Amino acid sequence: MTFKPHIKTCLIIAGWMFLMGCSEFLEKEPIGKVSKNLLFVDMDGARAAMAGAYNRMAYYYGREFSLYGDIAGDDVDLSQSVENANLQNIHNFQSDAENDLGTAGYVWRNIFEALTNVNNILEAIPDLTEKAPNHQEEIKFIQGQTLFLRALCHLDLSKAYAQHYTFTPDASHLGVPVLLKTPGAEDNVARQTMQKTYEQIINDLKQSAELLENFEAEDAFTVSQEAAWALLSRVYLYQEEWQLAVDYADKVIQSGRFSLTEAEEYKDMYQTSEAGDEAILRFYLREKDSRTLAAMYSSVSSTVYCSQQLYDQFAEKDVRKTMFEEPLSGKLISVKYAVKNNETNYVPIDPFVVRLSEIYLNRAEAFWQLNQPGKAAMDVKKLLEQRVPEVDHEAVLHLDKEPLYSLICMERRKELCFEGHRLYDISRRKENLERGAGCASSVCQLSYPNPRFILPIPRTELDANGNMQPNPEIN
Repeated sequence: MTFKPHIKTCLIIAGWMFLMGCSEFLEKEPIGKVSKNLLFVDMDGARAAMAGAYNRMAYYYGREFSLYGDIAGDDVDLSQSVENANLQNIHNFQSDAENDLGTAGYVWRNIFEALTNVNNILEAIPDLTEKAPNHQEEIKFIQGQTLFLRALCHLDLSKAYAQHYTFTPDASHLGVPVLLKTPGAEDNVARQTMQKTYEQIINDLKQSAELLENFEAEDAFTVSQEAAWALLSRVYLYQEEWQLAVDYADKVIQSGRFSLTEAEEYKDMYQTSEAGDEAILRFYLREKDSRTLAAMYSSVSSTVYCSQQLYDQFAEKDVRKTMFEEPLSGKLISVKYAVKNNETNYVPIDPFVVRLSEIYLNRAEAFWQLNQPGKAAMDVKKLLEQRVPEVDHEAVLHLDKEPLYSLICMERRKELCFEGHRLYDISRRKENLERGAGCASSVCQLSYPNPRFILPIPRTELDANGNMQPNPEIN
């Protein structure tokens, strides 16, 4: 069954205006508190609310959250003359809990705004089911999408503000607040353990996949059952539940809905408005949004560059090397998320949430951990045949186990660079951060474990909420 998504319609604006509200942090008045009763009186209101929820997800994916995973890693160099203090603070691991306008404040606020909108919809489902008896299937479709979005919000919060899942053997360290409803102004929520955080993420994703079983999203801008499976593959990889990571990757790959982008179409995957053959989920970003990945990474005046140690890893015939351009002498910028529309301005491109390349890489790493290097090598070879097509990759199948693991990790780095993954891959593998020669940061190396691998909880939240626990050493 197919329902036409409402992401690219004027409902985006309507939903956004109703749902955005003026609140900023958890202690403030809940977003949509006044408007949600109006929005859910009928199906038109529910559809507008759904569009607004997608809009808020795109908002935080197009900004600091996605920037953080790369700029705090080792794939990026910053100009020493960069004027954006926020970028400097991310790169130097000096994010300030006191600064509401810095990354720690923005990421927290933007994700919670999105989460509040999603929970408003989920809270309204019972009433909507009663009011619209002739729309039960569409309501089920809406519920499946919003459960996925809630899981994604909690996962992304935990990536930014909590140490990775296996930081403690039983995941008993601090995770994030788990919100299953919109908190009131007097509700002081506490952080759950990472184990409890992931339990809820997995529960929401499994429910989402079940609810979406009989629905086919029209395109990759709408959550699908395959998107829930794909995110479960990532979550289980982070948990080091290797067989489950393989199982859910298998579901996505065997669905037959997606295919790896061919080499000659690789650049177009990012630089056209089409979702692409390997897109499992993307978020639609409004064109006139100026504070986007495009503005930070891809403008001619950009001060965020590809690090030399990353660029040197690409073979000469690797199609992924075409995603870097040199607008300034000796400095390479990523153009994954921008198309130039004149000499200085770039139009932002819709960010990927998950795509098929990641699923193959998830499965390869999990196969390797399960002592099935032959299967792992086959997945890497399949990817390389599309990324470096003029080279014979048969040798990959004959690599010893340790060199194969290094190749899997490097291919993940090259494939997903500038898509917000790098810092989280370093920390979950319990590796040191090594920025190498040419590093202009005040921090060129961080040994694992390290409290600076995560952001501080915003001071505004800590001051207003006595139950909110700070992050050790960085708050």
